[in-house]
Amino acid sequence: MPYRLDITQGDRPEGELRKGVEGLLAEAMVLTLATAGHEHGPHANLAFFAYDDDLVLYFVSERATRHSRHLAEEARAAATVFLPPPVFGEQLRGIQLTGSAGEAWGRQAEAAFAAYQGRFPSFGQDPEVRRQYLANAGAAALYRFQVEELTAVDEPNFGRRNYLRATVVR
Repeated sequence: MPYRLDITQGDRPEGELRKGVEGLLAEAMVLTLATAGHEHGPHANLAFFAYDDDLVLYFVSERATRHSRHLAEEARAAATVFLPPPVFGEQLRGIQLTGSAGEAWGRQAEAAFAAYQGRFPSFGQDPEVRRQYLANAGAAALYRFQVEELTAVDEPNFGRRNYLRATVVR
């Protein structure tokens, strides 16, 4: 296994939490990313995301956006990934993530491109677009979010309001 979850709160086995986290990531396509900058304070945005088997999430963004400028200043971020509940207040399913984030370069850009295209096959089909992403030459860039800690709630599988916290160990 490329990563391990050290559970810091909760009574589920690591394998069960891991299966729940990976299942939620597979079902959701959009994350909410939270960043903060010195000039403009906190900011949240939505982004389509892909992920790999090392619990690294990838997204694409324009370098001129507020969150991209924040990440250029400070490589810390938080994110949420969640599925809409079937009814208000019941069967919550989601993950809160914290970690480091920033532009992907070199091999990291190649991994980001492969993961993103694997999830969204129409992405980067034009060879020139691919070249620009891998060379970090365009207005948009591939970003890498390495999860360091997470809190998961999956009421159908873990029970009502059973929040599980874990540190990601690589």
